Amino acid sequence: MTPTAETTAPADAPRRPAPAPLALPFPGRTSPDLRAAHDRHLGWPKSFGFLASQAEESHHLKGQFPLIAAMFYPNATGAELDLGVDQQSWYFLFDDALDERWGRSPDRVRHLVGLVKEGVTGEASPLPLAAAFADMRRRSCRGMPEDWRRRSAAHWSSYLDHHVHEAHSRRDGVPMPLGTYLRVRRHTIGVAPVIDLAERLSSCVLPDHLYTLPHLSVMREMTKTFVICDNDLVSLEKDAALGEPNNLVLCLEREHGLSRPEALARTRRRRAEALDLFTAAQRALLDPAATSHLDPAERELLRRYCTEALQTTVRGAHDWHHASTRYHG
Repeated sequence: MTPTAETTAPADAPRRPAPAPLALPFPGRTSPDLRAAHDRHLGWPKSFGFLASQAEESHHLKGQFPLIAAMFYPNATGAELDLGVDQQSWYFLFDDALDERWGRSPDRVRHLVGLVKEGVTGEASPLPLAAAFADMRRRSCRGMPEDWRRRSAAHWSSYLDHHVHEAHSRRDGVPMPLGTYLRVRRHTIGVAPVIDLAERLSSCVLPDHLYTLPHLSVMREMTKTFVICDNDLVSLEKDAALGEPNNLVLCLEREHGLSRPEALARTRRRRAEALDLFTAAQRALLDPAATSHLDPAERELLRRYCTEALQTTVRGAHDWHHASTRYHG
């Protein structure tokens, strides 16, 4: 999952205490293999030439990627949890590359995206970011059905392609309009691939005829909305300090003439509304009358997908946002 404003804010930037986490209607969970995953997780990025200096290693450790993976994938252990950790590590290596070397040139971003996208189908470019992605992608797809592979490939391609839109905004120094920002951010937030991997790591892979159920589509979209709002709330200070205008709170200020407290309140309302719609869609989806045409195995699969892929994404993102030293300290 890719946040905004990953560069450290100036040392003299004012800092407020981290906002209190929400009381979410489902429990936080963490893989029992978190400690061991943390102890071994630097080996994978280092095998592709990343984290060559102590400063780079320290910056990477600040992200606490084993923690977010253990929250997203609480059922995963061993090599399966490592795959989740590596996905999170890759997201942030990619994000840092855009921030530091590539991101203000749409042509350069388009070139980078093209090299990485070769890995969606298993090809490996020698570029370290692309080679690491191809390795992660091969491991993710191993043993997975064609329905899942096709959906996952489309989600990764969309995630990558939409970074070119963000690069145009950076180059031109023109903030995205609110509607454009939300449309682009729904892809670049990286939620869809997180949910896809949860299907694998929590044994709740859906066939297409279940995946496309309307209530599940609502739940996935509300998951994205919730995570965008939550991320932009916790990253606001860093975004503002670094001159990053593409943040939901800042977009609301510009387009609606809101004060900072008003824009914060509206973002929190949007987040709360997304959570309400998510839970309402889940209740409707799992209502016995709505699933009477499904066999018991399909009903159980839907229940597991809701609790082990969607709820864990919402709760894991929120808990990590409020625990990670990437935002707080």
